[in-house]
Amino acid sequence: MRNIWHIIRGDARRICQSVVAIVVIMGLCIVPCLYAWFNIFSNWDPYGTDATSRIRVAAVSEDRGADIMGIELNVGDQMIKELEANTQIGWVFVDSREEALELVRSSDCYAALVVPKDFSKDIVSFLSLKFEHPQLMYYENGKKNAIAPKITAQARTSVQQQVNATFLQSLVSVAAEIVSVLEAGGMDVETTLQNLSDTIEELGEELDGCNTTLNSLVNLANATQGLMYASGTLVGDISYSLGLTAQLVENVTGGVPSGGSNISGTINGIIANMQTVNGYLGQLYGQLSGILSDPDSYNKFVSEALQSMQEQALAMQQQANEIANNCEAMGLDSLAWFARQLAGSMGAFSETIGGLGPVDPENQEQWNEARERLLAALEILNTAREQLNSAIQVAGESIGVAIEDAFQSTIGSITNARQLLYLLHEKTASVSASLNGVGNTLGTLESGLLTTMRALNNARAELSELSDFVEALAHSEFLQQILTFLHEGTEAIDGHIASPIQVETEVMYPADGSYGSQMSPFYTMLAQWVGALFCAVLIKTPLRREDTPARLTMPQHYLGRMVLFLFVGVTQALITSLGDLFYVGIFCMHPGRFVLAAVVSGVCFTLINYMLVFTLGAAGLAASVIIMVVQVAGAGGTYPVEVVPAIFQKLYPFMPFKFGMNAMREAVSGMYGTLYRDNILTLLAISLATIPAAFLIYKPGKWINDLLEQAKEKSNIMT
Repeated sequence: MRNIWHIIRGDARRICQSVVAIVVIMGLCIVPCLYAWFNIFSNWDPYGTDATSRIRVAAVSEDRGADIMGIELNVGDQMIKELEANTQIGWVFVDSREEALELVRSSDCYAALVVPKDFSKDIVSFLSLKFEHPQLMYYENGKKNAIAPKITAQARTSVQQQVNATFLQSLVSVAAEIVSVLEAGGMDVETTLQNLSDTIEELGEELDGCNTTLNSLVNLANATQGLMYASGTLVGDISYSLGLTAQLVENVTGGVPSGGSNISGTINGIIANMQTVNGYLGQLYGQLSGILSDPDSYNKFVSEALQSMQEQALAMQQQANEIANNCEAMGLDSLAWFARQLAGSMGAFSETIGGLGPVDPENQEQWNEARERLLAALEILNTAREQLNSAIQVAGESIGVAIEDAFQSTIGSITNARQLLYLLHEKTASVSASLNGVGNTLGTLESGLLTTMRALNNARAELSELSDFVEALAHSEFLQQILTFLHEGTEAIDGHIASPIQVETEVMYPADGSYGSQMSPFYTMLAQWVGALFCAVLIKTPLRREDTPARLTMPQHYLGRMVLFLFVGVTQALITSLGDLFYVGIFCMHPGRFVLAAVVSGVCFTLINYMLVFTLGAAGLAASVIIMVVQVAGAGGTYPVEVVPAIFQKLYPFMPFKFGMNAMREAVSGMYGTLYRDNILTLLAISLATIPAAFLIYKPGKWINDLLEQAKEKSNIMT
């Protein structure tokens, strides 16, 4: 113990007798705290309005507006007016897209927000049941600063929410104006809804009449089916009684009834082809609609699918001409006319899409021209589908006529067959089979009619429910509340619609809204580790020969010089923590515990660094730097530990920074359970563990340090 006190007194005497030593010790105590204070000041409120308002973002609106029932709507202009009052970002309003982009390219602005020409038009496109997703164009400079794009991204999200609110405000305001115009014109909303209910009820009554007609058709088909089966049986009995040879029947078979079947089969084939064409048209329409809002998808379509689509269109044109030829050959002139019209539409569609070519996504005018051509092609497809639906309807009616003709032809064949019964045994058997086939066909028709009747009954029930709902709505209190709401005026409407949902946020562990206060534990820990490292670099652990007491042991040497290191470490902790509280002015709920956490952390860090440099020398200093770097990257000081690489997450439980920061965070924002005590005790345990660790490492560390010193001397460039 005497040797330990000898070293302590000697260190104190030499410091007090040397001005240089006093300056060095003062520097060791003060410089680390400056590192902490400056970093806390620089991070005091980086996301506050005072800071972000200096980040310049260009904004321009090219929106040409849209018309809703004669009322002009321009969401882009309204958004720019709102941004002019927004102080969250330093908005720079320019006159053109190119000017805004130039500010981003030259790094005069961190980002640019551009409202496209068709923005309002796309917003209200849902009224035409062809919804186009409106898109704001946002350009950011990723070169100028790594954090600025994250800050401007928050502004972008805010603008998106603001646009949604502005649109809802505008839409409801337009609805209010429309209601006012209707009422000024003598139209009452309640009366209009009542008339709509009456109209729906009349439609339901018409469906009841259709249902009655279908019921009569079912009864007729049922009776005709029985007649066909009875006729088939009678003719079959007569055929059997004749007993003529089979060879004679084969030579004269193939009568008119089978011809009727051929007519029906031919027309059914035409309908199948037309339905196939209708399927192709639907696929083409969906494919073109999917690329209307995205230039990149459009360019991909032009390069990969345009030629194939033209070939399909030409194939469908040829198929339509074939259908027309078949119909003309059968005398179905009306159906042939529709097929010719369809062929012409497909030819026009092929010619229209043949003019498409790749566009530059940045060239809005070129993209608009391509979209207009795409819209023209879609209009042609709509016309073609309408023509095809009409053709299918006409074909269905023609099938009915063809079947009736086939039936009459069959009856005629039966009459002729009766005249030849005694000579044409096999012929009459064929007639019997044909009659049975017609009976089966009538049975299928009856089943289809019954299915149609069930569908009409369901539709009638739904229309009845809809009529009751509309009538109830017309006289409901809810409708009166809506009309009253719309009559309140746009200011009241805007207040309700802009923020329909409010979110109340309650911070469980506040830090007075100061980002700097929340970052103070990390920068205080870092400053104390840097201070302990400086101390290990500037204060020598070996003793001079004249200052070494007799019979000095390694533990005595270690413990004696350790006191000087602890004095500097504790002083650093006190100056840094007290400066955080009273100079920087951080928010802290428990100042005393904050200072205690700093002192305990300072003791722990000092002993770790002292142990490393005492046992390993220069290698210990290198190890201290590595430990500091790892803790800066993975101790969860700036980013949550969950987002850092996996290697740091595995090392995190063993980092001294973790326990010091967690203890300080408890003191800053509020205590929970025994977390503060547990972290303080862990730091003290690490501090105590450094003493036996030094005794164990000293001898092998001295051998390693001697090898390093010899290698440095041999290099002739390192001291």
